[in-house]
Amino acid sequence: MKNSQPLHDSTEDRPEVEITDLPEGSDGNGGSMAWLARGLLAWQHSVVRHPDMWRLASLCSLGLLLLVVLGFMLSNISGLFAPHTRPTANSFVFPTRPPFNPNLYPHSNHPDALYPGHQNYVEQVVWSPDSTRFASGGFDDTVQVWNIVTHKELIYRGHKDEILGLSWSPDGKYLASASRDTTLQIWDATTGKRVWIYHDSNSLYSVSWSPDGKMLAFGDDADVVHIWDMRANREVHLLSGHQGAVLDIAWSPDGARLATSSLDFTVRIWQVSSGKTLVIYTRHGDAVPVVAWSPDGNLIASASHDTTVQIWNPANGQPVLDYQGHDNAVYGMAWSPDGKRIASASEDGTVQVWNALDGAHIITYFIAATCVAWSPDGKHIAVGNKSGEVAIWNMRA
Repeated sequence: MKNSQPLHDSTEDRPEVEITDLPEGSDGNGGSMAWLARGLLAWQHSVVRHPDMWRLASLCSLGLLLLVVLGFMLSNISGLFAPHTRPTANSFVFPTRPPFNPNLYPHSNHPDALYPGHQNYVEQVVWSPDSTRFASGGFDDTVQVWNIVTHKELIYRGHKDEILGLSWSPDGKYLASASRDTTLQIWDATTGKRVWIYHDSNSLYSVSWSPDGKMLAFGDDADVVHIWDMRANREVHLLSGHQGAVLDIAWSPDGARLATSSLDFTVRIWQVSSGKTLVIYTRHGDAVPVVAWSPDGNLIASASHDTTVQIWNPANGQPVLDYQGHDNAVYGMAWSPDGKRIASASEDGTVQVWNALDGAHIITYFIAATCVAWSPDGKHIAVGNKSGEVAIWNMRA
């Protein structure tokens, strides 16, 4: 028996994984660490007893992972060579793109007049009814009025935050200003003296005088439009429906309807007498800072941060023309008094003038524009910029 050998050589069959045991004194009920130790011990025993099975499982897992990676790579490579379809445009919308050739516009970089004054961004610019003055409101909390004949300036100080909306009374005697400071103020346009003030609980973004001068409409960041009877000095309508701040307001030429544009991507048409919503226009893909009626009241134009200016029918909300000449958000827009042209101001550094009938591009002015207004006599456009200036271009026929 002394010369007998063990049936198995201990060196050859030594397991590749060292088997550990539970710590001494552990009864298996010592908490989460004891359960973890039991599981680890059971796994070690399984690996030692069935090494071939565990090698096969490891190879299968590795093969499956390689198949997933290979499929992902093939999917991405095939996508590079697959044909891409373009969406078809609606037949009633006429997308446009103007030629970009500065040589065609020798005076496009040089305004005919430049009026400095604001210490920061110009938010609004509006013309007086007689086209001899324009008013501008800025982030410096002031309203400034320039006379383009005498070149004299008036500065109205009274707001405590940026001016977001401006509107002349139809007779040109008064100027209304809406501000983020929650006030609406009315000024004597000749003396610059404040004659009326309204305090709201919310920031006011827009204001517009009715064509007959009897009512004032203004919008706030609580999504509400207020209509104020200036003779009775009281609110007559409170229009609710927008889901975002009311950025602009425009009365129809006959004063019977009101158009409002909003941060909620929509434009609404309201019946003034009843306060009823008549049309909700939902074709914009971003905020709509500007809305304006055509001079004859048959069309609406709305400008959006989605880079488009859209012309549509206010009776049924059906689109008529989609101007796509800008490469960035459109901040300002104005009809010419004859209704044949539109000027649009964009973050892309241009003011573009184009045909309102077919969208054909006419001329481009190069300026860091923030807003634009067409004089009632049709002879000038005023353009506010980011440097606190208002540029004036004489409009060539």
